[in-house]
Amino acid sequence: MELTATGEVQRPWQPVAGFTWELFLIGSAWVIAFATIPFVLFWMKQGASPSTLFWCAFWGYMVLTYIGTSRLSDKYRERQRKILLSAEELLKRDTRPHVLYLRSFKDDETTSRLLNLSSEEQELALTLFEIGPFIAFGEPGEESPDPGAARMYVGHEHWQQKMEGLMTNAQLVVGRIANSESFWWEMRTARKILSPERLLLLLPEDGREYRKFKQQADGVFPRLPEHKFQPKGARKSHISTEGLIYFESDWTPRLKRLKPARLRQNYWAPGVPIMKMALQPVFKQLGIAWRRPPLQPLAILAVVLLLLFIALALYVGALQIVQFIRLFR
Repeated sequence: MELTATGEVQRPWQPVAGFTWELFLIGSAWVIAFATIPFVLFWMKQGASPSTLFWCAFWGYMVLTYIGTSRLSDKYRERQRKILLSAEELLKRDTRPHVLYLRSFKDDETTSRLLNLSSEEQELALTLFEIGPFIAFGEPGEESPDPGAARMYVGHEHWQQKMEGLMTNAQLVVGRIANSESFWWEMRTARKILSPERLLLLLPEDGREYRKFKQQADGVFPRLPEHKFQPKGARKSHISTEGLIYFESDWTPRLKRLKPARLRQNYWAPGVPIMKMALQPVFKQLGIAWRRPPLQPLAILAVVLLLLFIALALYVGALQIVQFIRLFR
């Protein structure tokens, strides 16, 4: 917490809006929907047969909850746009050494797409916020940047000089692997300026992009590891990043694949625990305390209710089959 000039308490800025009334209503609606399942199961166990009117009401409520979730989600996303800060504002508020995010601007279309109520870049920002304020250069001319890293805008003639200064003072530099000329300049500069533990590379979702990067990287990052990319349909994570590469003190690269962490995920930022688990060795190398993401009661409840819902569907289906067989005996 910080005090403003008027003596008011100012909460630390976060790249996502967190738990708000929109999320409360969404959560309450779905809890009510699924909480009726064990009661229906018990009711049917007693020999009762729910009427057609009951099932119409039940499925009608499910449809309304789905529609309401979409509307409330839109309000939540609009709320997130209103809390955006510029990189300059963020660095004034948060004096810790920053985390600098490098990527090709064309990748913004991928990382800004919504997962649930947040984007992949927002989840990356929220994860790395424990290390330092998360900043990036914005694309010149963009009018409404997507939530995520706090943006800084610099003229083309000064960006390299500014980039060198930001790298020098960064706690960590995170680069999403690309093959543009500007990204390769950034990588060569990072190799010259940074100690190995202060650089982190994010693998793209396209294996061809990584293989091309690896072929050209021998003069900058020798010994990059091979990696067998999974097809999109086989992935167990919703995040486009396949994994990450961090470096030991002698520039030996280490690859970590992103793994699911379903019981540790929440609804508004489900990718944070996935990234946080993979980043444990990075936190350790930087000397920053790493805490395992906590189990989420709502995630556990959702799994239990989903199993009950499946049980209900199977039970109702079995009853219908039995009645159908009896009808034709």
